[in-house]
Amino acid sequence: MAVTIDDLPSHGPLPRGSTRLEIATQMIHALKRNVGVPVHGFANGGQIADSPELERILSAWRHAGFLLGNHTFSHLDLTRGTASDYVADIERNEAILARWSPARAPRYFRHPYLHEGNTATKRIAVRQWLAAQRYIVAPVTVAFDESPWNETYARCVGLEDRPAIAHLKRVYMADALSRLAAFQELSTRLFGRPIRHILLLHMGAFDAVMLDELLTAYRAVETRFISLDDALRDSVYTIDPGLVQDGGATFLVQVAKARQVPIPDALSRSPQISADLCR
Repeated sequence: MAVTIDDLPSHGPLPRGSTRLEIATQMIHALKRNVGVPVHGFANGGQIADSPELERILSAWRHAGFLLGNHTFSHLDLTRGTASDYVADIERNEAILARWSPARAPRYFRHPYLHEGNTATKRIAVRQWLAAQRYIVAPVTVAFDESPWNETYARCVGLEDRPAIAHLKRVYMADALSRLAAFQELSTRLFGRPIRHILLLHMGAFDAVMLDELLTAYRAVETRFISLDDALRDSVYTIDPGLVQDGGATFLVQVAKARQVPIPDALSRSPQISADLCR
């Protein structure tokens, strides 16, 4: 499984007593301890335009030997905008990435929110432009919605509610392992074999807190970490599901919907977090 991190240099609320650089540093150290191969982060340059000090995070990321891909300048939602505005925002991000990308490195792109276009015309136009510019779309096969976790964690830190944080960690790990197993089950339903997975996480505070434990737990269930380059050598990624929808979905879920293959129940459930925790 390849590990990828979205929304560099920062994602989600900042818990009291933390800094963005501390969060990134914690995540970088966990990745270096556990993964052992280059990790791709997908960056939004607009954050640096607004807060130039955040460029230190990209510097630390590259110093660790990790790589950067394009995630649009403004984290645009293709569902809400036009294809031409979306392409322009990708191009605008290139100037930031050029300062931190090695010459002749593969050009990877990931759609914000995993939204690939809510009309066929829009979806095709963006994909054709990306291909013409030698971009490779980086799909996702293993993910869970981390926004509720990061938001709840920040609230609990603000209240110094240690029992609630401990509960949050337990529920997160159970959910992460349940969803990993469900995505593995879905890949077997679709292709009759395990595939080379691609994990999506974000540069958020709770992601950083949990990353070491998460990767250790993945290794305990016989996960071997590989680079994004290696993952994309799996032939399944030559498939274009062709799915047009308002929202976003992982690659496996897109293929399942296109083929009308049932999706495991664990992938349809919302995160098991109480809405009242730390309120």
